[in-house]
Amino acid sequence: MLFLSPWLLLGLLAGVVPPLLHLFQRRRPPEFVFPAVQYLRQTEREAERSLKLRHLLLMILRVAAIVLIALAAARPVVPRGVGALHEPTALAIVLDHSLSSGAIAGGRRVLDDLVLRARETLRAAQPGDALWVIGADLLPRRGTAGELIDLVSGVRPDARRLDLAAAVGEAARLVAAAGYARAEIHVLSDLQATALDSATPSDSSATGVPLLVYHPALPPPPNRGVAAAEPRPSLWLAGSGAVAVRLGGGPAPSGAGTVTLTLGGRSGGRGLAARGGLVLAAPPAEPGWRVGAVALDADELRADDQRPFAVRVVAPAAIDVDAAADPGPFVREAVAALADAGQVRAGGGGVRIGAPAGARRAIVFPPADPAQLGAVNRMLAAAGAAWRFGARIEREDSLTGLPELAGARVAARYRLEPPAAQPDSAAVVARAGADAWIVTDGPLVLVGSRMVPEQTTLPLSGLFVPFISALVNRVARGEVPVLSAAPGAPLTLPGRATALASDSLLPVEGGSVVAAPPVPGVYAVLAGSDTATLLVVAPDPRESDLTRAEPAALRRHFPGARLAFVADARSYAVQRFRGAGRSELTGSLLLLALVVLLVEAAVASGRFSRAA
Repeated sequence: MLFLSPWLLLGLLAGVVPPLLHLFQRRRPPEFVFPAVQYLRQTEREAERSLKLRHLLLMILRVAAIVLIALAAARPVVPRGVGALHEPTALAIVLDHSLSSGAIAGGRRVLDDLVLRARETLRAAQPGDALWVIGADLLPRRGTAGELIDLVSGVRPDARRLDLAAAVGEAARLVAAAGYARAEIHVLSDLQATALDSATPSDSSATGVPLLVYHPALPPPPNRGVAAAEPRPSLWLAGSGAVAVRLGGGPAPSGAGTVTLTLGGRSGGRGLAARGGLVLAAPPAEPGWRVGAVALDADELRADDQRPFAVRVVAPAAIDVDAAADPGPFVREAVAALADAGQVRAGGGGVRIGAPAGARRAIVFPPADPAQLGAVNRMLAAAGAAWRFGARIEREDSLTGLPELAGARVAARYRLEPPAAQPDSAAVVARAGADAWIVTDGPLVLVGSRMVPEQTTLPLSGLFVPFISALVNRVARGEVPVLSAAPGAPLTLPGRATALASDSLLPVEGGSVVAAPPVPGVYAVLAGSDTATLLVVAPDPRESDLTRAEPAALRRHFPGARLAFVADARSYAVQRFRGAGRSELTGSLLLLALVVLLVEAAVASGRFSRAA
């Protein structure tokens, strides 16, 4: 038997009141011996015995009435049926052990509460039930109750993000295909509002399935996390740079948090931030791949208080501008500004802006005179390039592919025609709309537009000088930008990647799409024995927002499901395995208490005595 309001069992203490009253009311009258009444002694003794029995019965009835009322107030629940068995049920438990489940609420991890509920339910399962557990990786695991108890007992907060709508949809498909007359889905989650903001469509397979949602009763704790840590610029020259930090989370604690930066074990900038972002200076770093972290003051969710970052540090590129190719005044002035800032070096045979010459790296823009396009294509063919400049396109499109192109647009460009063989998408560095706009072809870089205001907005924007720096120092030199992904998310590898170094060396195919490692950290992407780039795996910033979803949010995703929301262990225990026919005895106990009180009233009025 289970009591939904056990604290009301204290009312049972009132059951001692009737016996006490009966004891206090006992009186022995004084005795007077008269000869005339001696013959009535026998009749008196018989009447006294009858009165004592009546008083005892009244006391028992009153105690019983009080006990029944106290039990009814405590709301006892019992399973209906012999041996508390329920009909065979297909049950899928969605256990949300995503990163946010590691938050501390009321001195206890949220995940510990969810795991306890899952274990209780699995212990209540019968051998004939079909059981699944779905975790943060969305992989359903089927097993016996004992096997799944061991499984859930060992779960830890996972950095992968759980899409609750997708998980419930998968659970609905499992229980629907199990062939059982009864089916249930249990969602044990902290019910983050952001876990329901995906574009996952409603799943009609959940229609009519009992969906029991349990979440902790305590409100989510205040939280602030590091949502982003992005090196500025993305390639550091001369060993110096900064990191743009953005904080997220909600509901957030009051006041500002201390944010610190470290790079290669050396301390960098430090600042205060309440919301939004700030920029922290990094300590000087030697050329090469460098790894650092941004940390925030610890709070109730520790897993999002630190975020890794990685950056490539290189020496400034040596650059020559081919005057005969005439890249335009905007390019020449940007190169001069970069040289004054120490971000490029003039001369030295490094990167050439203009026509290709020998085996040198070169950045090729379209000619100012369209009549020279054929000559430029012949020079490209002589240099071994497979790409060509094609027809002129006059259409406004957004530029994407490089951080330095954010918000820039193009009004006119030349189509970059790929080789006759299958196009290599890994060669495309930037796009105008859906078309290639910057491509790499061996040591050559082809740009689809001239850097003039008539063809692109770049020359008149603050992005232009950083764009030319990225084009010269990173793209032309074959430097691959640092990759970033959320744990378990898909990502596209560089074209020359051969392996991903995580716990072990995982062979990969260049240009393929793979799943990022599930554990946050920095991983090397190898090209043979060289490091092609680094992969930064960091939690989805939405995991920092602990705001709880309203029940209506889940109803919108699954309008046909039979939803029930509970926030305490006893209510959850009553609702699970609805096929067991659990019954609440409150009404029956109150009715029985009423019958007892009616009998007590009849006994107290002496009706039973007169009837006898």
